[in-house]
Amino acid sequence: NKSYRFSSRSYSLDERLLSCSDTVQVRQVRFHPGSIDHNHVLVLTSDNKLRLYQIRGQEAVGVAIFPVGEEPSGLFPGSKTPFLDIYGEIAVDFDFGHPEISETPLYPDEEERSIASPSPAQDEDKYYINVETQTVDRIVPKSLPEKEKLKKKWESLIWPIYILRGDMTVYYMYIDLKSRSKVPVKGPIPLSSFDAGENEACSLICLNTTPQIICIALSNGSICHSVVLSIDKELHNQLKKNARSLNEVPDKEMLVFESVELEMGLKTLDDDIDIKPNKYPIFLHKDELKSGKYFATHTTGVHMITIGCVDELQAYAESATDDADPTPDIFQNPSKAEYLVCTKAASSEKVNPVIGFSIYYEPPSVIVLLGDGSVLTLGIFYAPSVPPMEGLVDTNSPLKKMLKEPFDQYIQKILKKASTQPVLKLSAGGERIQEQCYELLQRTAQIFREEHFKQHTKAREEIEKRVQTLTLMMKNQQKELERINKEKEELQEKASNLAEKYEDAKDKQDEIIKRCEHILMLVARKRSEPTEAEKIFMKECKEANEKIVQYWDQIDKIKKKMKYQQIQMENWKKQEGKRVSTINESHVNTIKTNLGETTKTIAEMITEVKDIMKHFNLK
Repeated sequence: NKSYRFSSRSYSLDERLLSCSDTVQVRQVRFHPGSIDHNHVLVLTSDNKLRLYQIRGQEAVGVAIFPVGEEPSGLFPGSKTPFLDIYGEIAVDFDFGHPEISETPLYPDEEERSIASPSPAQDEDKYYINVETQTVDRIVPKSLPEKEKLKKKWESLIWPIYILRGDMTVYYMYIDLKSRSKVPVKGPIPLSSFDAGENEACSLICLNTTPQIICIALSNGSICHSVVLSIDKELHNQLKKNARSLNEVPDKEMLVFESVELEMGLKTLDDDIDIKPNKYPIFLHKDELKSGKYFATHTTGVHMITIGCVDELQAYAESATDDADPTPDIFQNPSKAEYLVCTKAASSEKVNPVIGFSIYYEPPSVIVLLGDGSVLTLGIFYAPSVPPMEGLVDTNSPLKKMLKEPFDQYIQKILKKASTQPVLKLSAGGERIQEQCYELLQRTAQIFREEHFKQHTKAREEIEKRVQTLTLMMKNQQKELERINKEKEELQEKASNLAEKYEDAKDKQDEIIKRCEHILMLVARKRSEPTEAEKIFMKECKEANEKIVQYWDQIDKIKKKMKYQQIQMENWKKQEGKRVSTINESHVNTIKTNLGETTKTIAEMITEVKDIMKHFNLK
């Protein structure tokens, strides 16, 4: 066996008070979520007080004390138990709820309250409470807030602190880290549909759900689940009339929708059912990975509780429908309690109590410290959630009704254990230890025969049914595919025939169009009077003939001019040959250029006249 050595750091919280007092005990310790540097600790003590501490360096400094009820004054004779504890008026546990956005001051006189300036020693310390900057109302760095902003804008985040008393009454209050004045405690919160009887409340936790779910554990092994709602107006007005102070009137109420009974000790014989269970304190622990799961530790072991209505409750809270009554649909899935670790048999008085518990998240597992010094670790398996099959919602497929729920989830529900078999960590020694082991073995075998094997058989039958159904559907789909392929071939043949008929019809249509055009031409020729189009065409032809005559006259004139110019050129050349030229070279080039352009123009005009004559068939 290997031995391990652990080192840890500890801070003393009010060592003088807790060491010297015989009556003051620590009931619960939690970090305040509104602390910027995560160094504010809130401690609930047995004298009905919440003590706020701040960790500074190597010590924990007391900041403020907030009373949550009447301070115990007298003790029960012969014991250290106060009279208030007997009547259940001592706070036993507390937890922080979801942060709320408040646009008004926490207290009526908040706006008139002066903001104290920090001392130089406080200003030098980064972690000391700074009234101007480190507040629960605004979670921002110290350098950002200003006095003017805090006075003008009251919108802030506040964390309600739910406080549980032994008589199962729940109160709540808001603690401002920047204030040290008296804080009013509101309550008790109206708790509907539940009767605790003579059982004492032990523990309270606020789950990370929307809306807020509060779980309260009782000493008889039952846990009640409730939803925090806004209080009804009529009930609120009634509480105002009977309240001593308006600051104490709650604006919330709790609706208890379920109660879960825990098995306090493993039963080994049939007659153990008649054994009256003992009362043990139960402590609740949140699971940060799963908002609908939490753990309960007690003297007889560890339970894991799963709330079945978390998803439905959150879906209803996010929906926009407010008219329908959601109660029957939301709370129809019951919660389940799984016995993880058992440290006591129901027929035995010896226990191996759980004295330490922690949750480890990578991988998900729990660590349990038992009274005999042993440490037990258990892995927790979370089944991955399958996304909904949205593609099948709006279809008429025969699988729509069958696949409304994923098949793997359906099989998981079938294989879900009706009763759990916890890990046994019973106390060693005793006369009946061998007999108890034999009885536990018999019970385990009986449970496997009566429950687990039946569930596996049912799961196998469901899988076979699903396979047969899918096989029949596959055969039907294959037949449907064959029929569709045949129809496809027939449609292709019909399409080819229609294409041929279309080509024939098109050819006949073209032939008919040509015949119609020919007939129209013949009819037009036999008419005595020309049509408008013919008149326009004849007019254009007449105008063209007139232009042609003009062009011929111009051409004749140009030809005569050209002949005259040729004669003149010949005469000029003869004269030039006889005498010395008086024209310089530049003049000669200019004349040549002009003559070339004139010749080109005459050639173009001749070509244009020929084209016109050719167009009108003129000779």
